[in-house]
Amino acid sequence: MLDWREDYKRKLTSAEEAAKLVRPGDRVHTGILPMTKLIAHAIAARREELGSLQIVMVEPEYDPGFLLPGWEENFPVTVEIHIGSVAIDALDERRIDYSPVLFNTWFKPYLDTRPEVKPIDVFMCVVSPPDKNGFCSFGADLWNKKTFASLSRTVLVEVNDTYIRTYGENYIHVSEIDRFVENTPAPMSDQEMERVINEVEDPDRRKELRKIAFSLEVERRRDFVPQLATLEVSQMRQWAAFYAGLSDPGPDVKRMAEYVSELVPDGATIQIGAGTPSTLLPTLGTFDEKHDLGIHSEMAAPGLIDLIEKGIATGKHTTTHPGRIRLSALTASSIREQKWAHNNPLLELYESQEVVSIQNVAAIDGMVSINNALSIDLSGQINSETVFGGRLVAGTGGQTELHMGAVLSRGGRAITLLRSTALSGSVSRIVAQQEEGAVITIPRTFADTVVTEYGVAQLLGKSLRERADELINVTHPDFRSELRREAQKLLYP
Repeated sequence: MLDWREDYKRKLTSAEEAAKLVRPGDRVHTGILPMTKLIAHAIAARREELGSLQIVMVEPEYDPGFLLPGWEENFPVTVEIHIGSVAIDALDERRIDYSPVLFNTWFKPYLDTRPEVKPIDVFMCVVSPPDKNGFCSFGADLWNKKTFASLSRTVLVEVNDTYIRTYGENYIHVSEIDRFVENTPAPMSDQEMERVINEVEDPDRRKELRKIAFSLEVERRRDFVPQLATLEVSQMRQWAAFYAGLSDPGPDVKRMAEYVSELVPDGATIQIGAGTPSTLLPTLGTFDEKHDLGIHSEMAAPGLIDLIEKGIATGKHTTTHPGRIRLSALTASSIREQKWAHNNPLLELYESQEVVSIQNVAAIDGMVSINNALSIDLSGQINSETVFGGRLVAGTGGQTELHMGAVLSRGGRAITLLRSTALSGSVSRIVAQQEEGAVITIPRTFADTVVTEYGVAQLLGKSLRERADELINVTHPDFRSELRREAQKLLYP
């Protein structure tokens, strides 16, 4: 049997050589965050030679060329799970496609060997160097990469020396990988960062980028500053709040955090969804006075790991895995938090489809799911994906499964957070009926607890009239009279 060290040396190559394993017509999956840098660019450089490829991306943090106008003819792109700011323009222009899969429907056609299944020819991701036994780690971002690798004909990876290792199932053996490209980028210097910032022409965008960029941890600059440079000011601020916890949450979100704190009992197991305001909760002290919380979450929010360090989150009462904190990614954690998680047996990473499984979440007594919404109608239909009717700006993520699992959990609760208004207060996020084309992320049959800055609406077990009353009571006062009139038309003789 070939020693893994010899196997690694044999497979170690350049990005250009690794890209040669891609064949014309292949279906290439770039993987969830983070994307490979060298290999993806090397594949894009073979555009004319390859002729055609099918590209599948998940919230790409940069574009190696696949999203450029004109590429869609030979390199059609499908985005899955979540759109992300980099792909939003291409989606708006209908140059790319979107697949509304859930984590647990993603692989079902493959596992069931359905005849219509689309092959995964090439999968790309980033891993750590092998350990003494020949196992590489997916670092802070496992997601569902282990399964993707197992289902792919060809697996191409970049090796980053800074990647952490965790407990759980966060590993892949050298023998399961076809080519290795070593790539540990040096941290971005202040001078290099200034060059990127100064290339932004608009002064407002340049000012916002500088403020955020110099607040980032040095280790995160190279991954995120070039991406931020492509965004509008509002998008930069949303990113900063989500990934780096850099925004001022404001009094409205602080009030929402207080309501959430009242809803989460000691001993509960919590999940915090991506986006704001949910990811701001740990740093606002929402859980600081709690005892023996558990954490079972798709990903970590800034400050969530601090709850483990402080002894607030012990997992003592987590039904299915007592004493264990389970996540699928540490994407939104700080570098300091990620270093704390390195080889720390208090925390385990498992694949997303296991962590967000409705059955697995429902099996945890006292499970509390906390996610965000863009709008909710008076019947309880929750939209977390579209604005202005059918414009897709987000994606499914793990919210649907985690929310449903929490509702079905014994003693569990699914909390939906939304600011009461949008567009500087000119539009209510609580509406009489969802707009035509709006995506319903959570059906009204699973609507549970809704929190705005004006209070808590309890919808589970309520009639349509009772739900309307609950929601109107937590609507911005400027829109309550109008909603009452609409409710009268919809629900009364």
